[in-house]
Amino acid sequence: MSLKQKAISGFSWTVFEGIFSQGAIFIVGIILARLLTPEDFGVVGIITAIITVTNSVVEAGFGSALIRKVEANDKDYNTVFYTNLVTAVFLYLLLFLSAKQIAYFFNTPILNDLIKVSASILVINGLVIIQRTILTKQLDFKKLGVFAVISSLLAGAIAVFMAYKDYGVWSLIAFSVLRPLMNSIMLWISSTWAPKLQFSRQSFTELFNFGYKLLITNLVNTAYKNVYYFIIGKYFSPTSLGFYTRADQFQTPFSTNITFAIRRISFPILSNFQNDRKNLKLKFIQFIRFSMFLNFTIMLIIAAISKPLILITIGEKWETSIFYLQLLCIPGMLYPLQILHLNLLLIKGYSNLNLRLEVIKKIILIPIILVTVNYGIVYMIYGLITFSIIEYFINSFYTRKIINYNLKNQLKDFLPFFTIAIVTFVSMLSITYFLSDIYLMLFIQLITGVIVFISINEIIKPMEYLTIKNKLLSILKNKK
Repeated sequence: MSLKQKAISGFSWTVFEGIFSQGAIFIVGIILARLLTPEDFGVVGIITAIITVTNSVVEAGFGSALIRKVEANDKDYNTVFYTNLVTAVFLYLLLFLSAKQIAYFFNTPILNDLIKVSASILVINGLVIIQRTILTKQLDFKKLGVFAVISSLLAGAIAVFMAYKDYGVWSLIAFSVLRPLMNSIMLWISSTWAPKLQFSRQSFTELFNFGYKLLITNLVNTAYKNVYYFIIGKYFSPTSLGFYTRADQFQTPFSTNITFAIRRISFPILSNFQNDRKNLKLKFIQFIRFSMFLNFTIMLIIAAISKPLILITIGEKWETSIFYLQLLCIPGMLYPLQILHLNLLLIKGYSNLNLRLEVIKKIILIPIILVTVNYGIVYMIYGLITFSIIEYFINSFYTRKIINYNLKNQLKDFLPFFTIAIVTFVSMLSITYFLSDIYLMLFIQLITGVIVFISINEIIKPMEYLTIKNKLLSILKNKK
């Protein structure tokens, strides 16, 4: 199978995982939101932020270092496995022992018990980093996708059952722990790799020299992505955080999964061209244009239908989340582009520069947060939007130096996809001013959006649209 065929197959299976695994998570979240309270989701939002930040330390950049290393061997794998496992166990014990203090800090006593259980996710994830890395290097995303879907469905079913049995917030905790646990079990059973009692100081030093910078970068970046959870949970209330959490969870599966799919495929593929500037630029532009085409449209469609979407799926008690969701879709539009630009730095081995940029950007974020937190959650999101735009310009600046892809050319590629998305958004949002029936509103919005989107693309005929269209037509033709 050629590299192009592997990329197409990998993207197809990653999309499969995104649709069905994250779709299952999304549906489970909707069911649980109807059964549980905003306060429950707020409490779990605090825990999710804590686990996400500490989990970035468990990975420690070793996974990316192994993927980037063309001739990684069993010695490298064993060294990384034991390093990550020890780190995971240490962090679990640290959270377990500090759970009471964390609960006191957030003035939420139940966090004490919840954190002690949720922290087990760190050890679970630490056990499967090598299995995931090997499959990623082989571009074997079929197994990763299938396992993710199965684990999401099984864990989701258990969580919904627990919610119906009035287990409350524990049903959310069960879902967050059981999903990675089931996934890890399937990865271990299916993998031909098994750890040996082997550790190489030379291998550790080589991989750590690349990985530690990525570790700090990921830690800073993950802390930034979750800082609003910490601040809202501390200075407002779990209920307020619950509204923010649900709004974020409506847009995040889409922006994150598009980012995840493109990052997962682009990193190993672009790594193959790290010493070929011409082809690296060509492949990078293809990835970034495809990201724009997908993410701009999807994010603005979600923003347009946010009112009927939230009221129909999780009910009027979550109405506060509507405007939050509309605003959060704006930074969500740029997220895949941010990651692609940073990936380019890592592929070229500029992990020092990557780290420096992350620190600079987060220093810029601090005064934005300090000012906006005094005016409420909406103004905090305005600050987040402002920061995401600044972040994009900073990230894209160095792309010009690396592959001669300057900001002017980037914006030239940016404009047609942004125009398509904006026109689609305006046509759909306008429906909300003429209809009061939310079911009819959503139906008319979707029909309008599809017609406008296809019509504009048929006129402009961007390559990304034609590629997807021809692929779908080919699939339909083969079925006949």
